[in-house]
Amino acid sequence: MFAIVKTRMVSRILVPLWMLLGGLVSAKSPVPYDLQEGDILFSSSAYGQGSAIIAATGSPYTHCGVVFRQEDRLMVLEAVQPVKVSTVADFYSRGKAESFAVKRLKSPVTPAGYQKAREWAAKQVGLNYDARFLWGDDQMYCSELVWKIFKQAGVELCALKKFKDYQLDRPEVRRIINERFGGMENVPMNEKVVAPSDLAESKLLVDVPKVKKG
Repeated sequence: MFAIVKTRMVSRILVPLWMLLGGLVSAKSPVPYDLQEGDILFSSSAYGQGSAIIAATGSPYTHCGVVFRQEDRLMVLEAVQPVKVSTVADFYSRGKAESFAVKRLKSPVTPAGYQKAREWAAKQVGLNYDARFLWGDDQMYCSELVWKIFKQAGVELCALKKFKDYQLDRPEVRRIINERFGGMENVPMNEKVVAPSDLAESKLLVDVPKVKKG
């Protein structure tokens, strides 16, 4: 009974996601961007595992999430611990303003794509964060969540990579590997992986410029 109630509550929270990925609705944003549903937010922080992600990818982006509208507010679906809905302001405050970026699909997906993405996204809320960055659906990390939402809508934002494609020999990266895998020998080098930087480089996305003051 609890699982059913929880599913219904999550569905109500994410009902506006039927417009997700299309850039169809905009609302007043607490950040200096004219945000729309389906926008992908990218942030940077060296805190925690952030420095390792920066070292492994050579990119400042360490986290990402997808914007959607909940009633009259723009919110962000993100994979932290756990996968949850956050305010745009909260998401923005956790990263460096100078490295914050917003990207948007060049072309919106189909209405059927919106619906499928919404239904799938709703089911992810409450999942545990995947600290080992594995590709299964029982846990989720941030860029995996974003990639899979768009995949449900019929869009592959970028080609998937493998662990071995990143710079794993950096000291910051090795520290995280030792903590979470118990050594480099235990890393599944051919595991599918997608980093925030890979999404940010997608040719299907365009930059959303900052809103000019005055």
